[in-house]
Amino acid sequence: MENKRSTSIIRYLTHMQAVIILICLTAVVPLNSWAQNAEPSERLERLLMPGTSTVYYFNYPTVNSAGERIVLSSALIAWTPTDRQETDSIETVHVYSHATIGSDEERPTSTGLSKEQIMLQTLPRRSYESYLDQTPAEYVGRCIIIAPDYEGYGLTKDIPHPYLSQRLTAQQVLDATTYGLELYRKQSAEKIADNPLLPLKEDWRLFCIGFSQGGAVTLALQRLIEEEGLSEQLHFYGSISGDGPYDLVETLRYYIEDDGTSYGVKTDHRKNMSTYPIVVPLIIKGMCSTHPAMAKYHIEDFLSQQLIDTDVLSWIDSKEYTTADMSRMWNSQLNSGLTKSDRYYSPEQMAELFAPVDDKVAGHLEKMFTPATFAYLSNADSMAVVPTNPTTAQQALHLALAENSVTTGWKPQHRIQFYHSRGDMVVPFGNYLAFRDAQPDTENIIYRVNDTYTDVDHMAAAIIFFLDLISSGSFAEHFEWISETATPTGIRENSFAEVQRQMLDGDNWYTIDGRRLGSRPTANGVYIHNRRKVVIK
Repeated sequence: MENKRSTSIIRYLTHMQAVIILICLTAVVPLNSWAQNAEPSERLERLLMPGTSTVYYFNYPTVNSAGERIVLSSALIAWTPTDRQETDSIETVHVYSHATIGSDEERPTSTGLSKEQIMLQTLPRRSYESYLDQTPAEYVGRCIIIAPDYEGYGLTKDIPHPYLSQRLTAQQVLDATTYGLELYRKQSAEKIADNPLLPLKEDWRLFCIGFSQGGAVTLALQRLIEEEGLSEQLHFYGSISGDGPYDLVETLRYYIEDDGTSYGVKTDHRKNMSTYPIVVPLIIKGMCSTHPAMAKYHIEDFLSQQLIDTDVLSWIDSKEYTTADMSRMWNSQLNSGLTKSDRYYSPEQMAELFAPVDDKVAGHLEKMFTPATFAYLSNADSMAVVPTNPTTAQQALHLALAENSVTTGWKPQHRIQFYHSRGDMVVPFGNYLAFRDAQPDTENIIYRVNDTYTDVDHMAAAIIFFLDLISSGSFAEHFEWISETATPTGIRENSFAEVQRQMLDGDNWYTIDGRRLGSRPTANGVYIHNRRKVVIK
């Protein structure tokens, strides 16, 4: 049941959507003129002009999972104030990785205006009076946003989307970022009358942001930027990542094991269930299409024939339906039964596959997977050790899931602000815990989590994430925290040891996340003083 906050959020979102759609409909540019162009763009082309932000699109070169050259599409949303001043410039660049979508109309370059797009278009044009005072809000407004379509959408909608292939998608988003920035620099420098593109400020800052699938891509992108030594070139400062599937093994284990009591909250989740069952075929398709260990296997080795017979794979490939559409179509099959050319599934048989949830469904994993796959995934012992040389389809899947984790194998050099609801039944809180367990020494120093909205599930959490993003309060403080110790080349040398040493200094008081205070705090809370945690009430 939705709480009062999520209900008010939905009302607010509906009102904002109606207002912005009316603005945007006057500036739509047909996509047919560019959708078939498979060459990288030489210029940014305007797509939408809603108020004081402008949406551009561009095509950029990158690579696919086979290492072959491919051209993908991306949006670039720029602050273009109507009352432009001579000193106006772009303060920040936000690289936005989008959440899971099913319909091509939901992609960032679409004129269909999904809720996610509307939120993004609001961000660059927010006006902050506090900007002149150099308050944290400067990191939120006065920006450009680079929001790539993932492979399989936009320009490449006729090919499969490599769902949750983390490193591949991160590489493609990185290529969109570097190519888009170069186009923007060249175009903003053109000496033409009324050039709408503002120059980048000399000390501009880049942040990565994403929710759900986009949250995992954001984390993978930060890792790639740091591994490639691109922090200085990209003026990279850090990331904000919400409810992301950073650990796919942990996510599936939750689906199989949780009885609605994990992480200190009560939910409607039950063992061997997926409350968002479309992720199961999406994950399997993504792993089959990109991971080398999966190359000799087929999707039928993992998904049950009954699930395949629902036509879900063709729905996914068509890019015509949202994930909610597909859940409703399953609900219809649940009510009426399913007829195929050579077989029939009664409503009673469909009830073994799905359980109704309002007008959508939850999925019974035992019936969604093949018996061999379900037996393997539900065996805690087999899932405890990742196979290095898989000899079965299920071991290959295990390896693919593990190698698409973004929790291990690196030590972040820039701060990360996580958002995650403990009540998320789609992307469980264990994903954050998996990252924390891999980086135990730097929690609240290099990364921290906001889990204050733990009474909501994934979709409501998404709305809260975006509303906080476009507000002048919550995220502004996160950007400020990320920037405190950051430099374009990464965390200052010896900063881990330095921060920890300072926090042990008995002469000073610190917040739990490592910020030094000028004097003894008066507000209630937990602080660090004289090498100990101190609770002030």
